[in-house]
Amino acid sequence: MAAGGGYFLWRALTSPYKGYPQPVKDVEVRKGQRTAIILRHLREAGVLRDEYVPLIYIKVVRHGESIKAGIYEFSRPVTAADVVEKLIRGDVALKSVTIREGLDRFSIGRLFAADGFGKPADWDRLTADPELVRDLAPQAQTLEGYLFPDTYKFSPGTPPQTIVHAMVQNFRKHFGPQMGYITTGLNLHQTVTLASIVESEAKLPAERPLVASVYLNRLNRHMLLGADPTVIYALKLANRWSGNIHKVDLQIDSPYNTYRYPGLPPGPIANAGMASLQAAAAPTKTAFLYFVARHDGSHAFATTIDEHNRNVQQFQVQWYRDQRAAAAASTAPK
Repeated sequence: MAAGGGYFLWRALTSPYKGYPQPVKDVEVRKGQRTAIILRHLREAGVLRDEYVPLIYIKVVRHGESIKAGIYEFSRPVTAADVVEKLIRGDVALKSVTIREGLDRFSIGRLFAADGFGKPADWDRLTADPELVRDLAPQAQTLEGYLFPDTYKFSPGTPPQTIVHAMVQNFRKHFGPQMGYITTGLNLHQTVTLASIVESEAKLPAERPLVASVYLNRLNRHMLLGADPTVIYALKLANRWSGNIHKVDLQIDSPYNTYRYPGLPPGPIANAGMASLQAAAAPTKTAFLYFVARHDGSHAFATTIDEHNRNVQQFQVQWYRDQRAAAAASTAPK
């Protein structure tokens, strides 16, 4: 029985298989996926005849070796052992990197560098040069705001400058047709800057046009924007960001500090997605001048300072008091 079982495993591992009709089959392996899930997807894609034998092989024979993320290309019958070897070796056709909305250029650079596309210093240097958007935004000081969030797929070894160019082109493709629909009187660079603040503040899609309206109303009234995310960006530029914003940080001397300097900051503080770009281009018409977070992802909006102070009392001050009281009650002796 042992010999028979061994022979079955050997045959299952070394028999070539191709169960898909297409000439070429691409399968994406995402970072963090469990081995069993990866093998199941390969079986469903027709690359593997069976998912269990390769799983046993990995657990027993290739124990301690990891599967590399990326997009793998298959074009002929291959054995299960060869598939496992390909995954462990990381013989990818393309690597996939997802850039979510709201990341700044420094975070984007670290993400790509972590997947082998250059070094963080390369990205800092390349994204500091605004030449790629000079025709769109002459006022741009960097490429911040113009690195469009999306899932990007590149061959291993693709130089960072190629990726940066592709991200800027993606921005042009998505937002370029929208440029004629800016209704606020702001220019493109100002709109992208406003969108980056909206992206950093609004969690709910439905609130993005409302948040944009608050900042636009404050701009039109020559009020300070008072946006915490701009202060955080100023702290990052000064290498002072610790992960928490403190009262003293609101005094940092930076043109990005909208608690001290009127108007929009010199440029975007993050890279916004289409929803925030569209909200900044055409905000909802409101009289709102203030908003405060409700702790469920939404915000309470107000037109007067008195109304805003009541919202702060209810959704911030009282909420924290209730939380402390609940925590004290839970630890009190019975």
